[in-house]
Amino acid sequence: MRLIAFIVILFTLNTATATEKPKLTIWSHAYFASEADKLSINLHLAAVIKPALSKTFNIDVEFTNHARVIKHLSSNEASCTFNAIKTPEREENMVFSKVPTYMHLQRQLYALKSALQPSSEPISVAELLKNKGSFGIIGSTSYRELDEIFANKHHNVAAIYGENAFLQLSQLLINKRIDYIIAYKQALEAHIPAHELDLLTSRRIAEYPEFINGFFACSKTTIGYRAIALIDNFMKSAEMAAYLQQLHRQNNHPDDAKAMLDIYTQRYGIHFKNSH
Repeated sequence: MRLIAFIVILFTLNTATATEKPKLTIWSHAYFASEADKLSINLHLAAVIKPALSKTFNIDVEFTNHARVIKHLSSNEASCTFNAIKTPEREENMVFSKVPTYMHLQRQLYALKSALQPSSEPISVAELLKNKGSFGIIGSTSYRELDEIFANKHHNVAAIYGENAFLQLSQLLINKRIDYIIAYKQALEAHIPAHELDLLTSRRIAEYPEFINGFFACSKTTIGYRAIALIDNFMKSAEMAAYLQQLHRQNNHPDDAKAMLDIYTQRYGIHFKNSH
C-alpha cells in the first residue's frame, strides 16, 4: 500500500510539473513615474496580453526605465514588452510582432518660445546643430533617422540616462541649460505644469516621416518566439481591431487617428467597424 501511495504522489507531482505554465515577464517603461504607467499597462493586459498569452504563460509585470527594458529584452530572459520601436540594432537581439501594437505621432522638437519661432513648417535638426544649437536626448532610446546626426555632433548633445529621464530633460530645457529637446507631447504634459508648458513651442521635425510604429517585442528565446506567434495570431481578431481603434481614437486628433487606422487597413489588412 505504501508503494502504491508513493507512486500516486510521484505521478501527481510529475503531472503538476509537466502542466505548470512557464513564466513570462512583461516589462513596462516607467516613463512617467506615476499612476499613468500602471493605468496604461493594465489596459493592455486586460485587452491584449492576458487574452493572447495567459493560457500559455504565467504573466508577471515589472516596471523599469527604458534602458533596462531593452537590456532585458536583449538577454536570454523570457521577457516581452507591449510597445517598442523597431530598429536594425534591436532586430539583432529581439523579435517583433508583424503588426504594430500602436502607431505614434512622431516626436516633435521643443524649445522655449523665446528661442524658436512657431510655424506649421517642419524644422531640420541637422541645420540647428550646424548653427551650434544644443540638444538633450535620452541616451538609451533610438531617435531613428536622427541617431547618426546626433552621433556626429555629440559635443552639442547631452545624453540623459536613468529613471525619469523625460523629467530631467524638461527641467534642463526650462532652466535654459539646453536649447532643444525631442519628445512626445504626452511625455511633456505628464511632467511639466501648465504654467511652464506655456513657455514652450514645438515644431515638426523635417527628418521624420509622419508616424512611427511601436510593436510587441520579446527576447529571442523559445518562450519569446512562442509569445510573438500568439500575439500575431491575436492581432487578427475582432477584439484586437476594436482595441486598436479605441487606442488611436482616444489619443489622437480625429484626422490623425483616421490616417493611422487607414494604414492599419491598407498595409496590415486590419478592418475596423464604424471606421468613418
